[in-house]
Amino acid sequence: MKAIPHDDMVKLLKLCWEWRHNPNLVMQFGNVEAEIEFFASLVKADGWLKGDHIDLELYLIRKQQQELEEVEISDSTTTDVFFMNHIHNCFVDNKRKKEQVGWKIRNSLLNVVNRKVPTCGMDWQNAYKMYAPCMLTKYKHWVAVMIDLVKCEIKVYDSMVSLIPDEILKEELAPLSITIPNLLNTIDFYEKGVYANDCSRDWWCSWAIERVDVPQQSNQ
Repeated sequence: MKAIPHDDMVKLLKLCWEWRHNPNLVMQFGNVEAEIEFFASLVKADGWLKGDHIDLELYLIRKQQQELEEVEISDSTTTDVFFMNHIHNCFVDNKRKKEQVGWKIRNSLLNVVNRKVPTCGMDWQNAYKMYAPCMLTKYKHWVAVMIDLVKCEIKVYDSMVSLIPDEILKEELAPLSITIPNLLNTIDFYEKGVYANDCSRDWWCSWAIERVDVPQQSNQ
């Protein structure tokens, strides 16, 4: 297990001390506001991973990337839990269009692409891969998706593949596979993006969705 840096440990102890003396204290981490129950719920046997927990973790990853001068994954970044909502809204706005050009993209989604949100984000023009959390509401199950902007494909990291058949998973993520290429075309990614010349296929095709072989969880 990696040791916690001394400076971080001091901050952690200070945080615990402040909460001990003021249980109603609310802490701000990026865009996430956290009370003591926010962290306590993570260690309870019947606890449930919430969107804010995931957002905080992803924010800390982006923040560390931004602070380090050299990182191996500097060409990739993460979004937040609201990203898929933006995708679905965009898909609904445009799904009746017969042509694959001229999509109307909401500012809420463009703000993600232009790194205005989430905090410590990356301009997609400089990115190779995007990682996003996705709640499959019908199944109350989180998965992670990796959007490869160059290979034009979507990989799904699912810790419980037995819960959702492949066909259903692809149906659930269809709006993503159709919206992303149209979004990238709208922002001229294939003309201006750093990795545009490495793009491996025509942008207007719906992107392939595949599960990645990952360790599986057990709820027993």
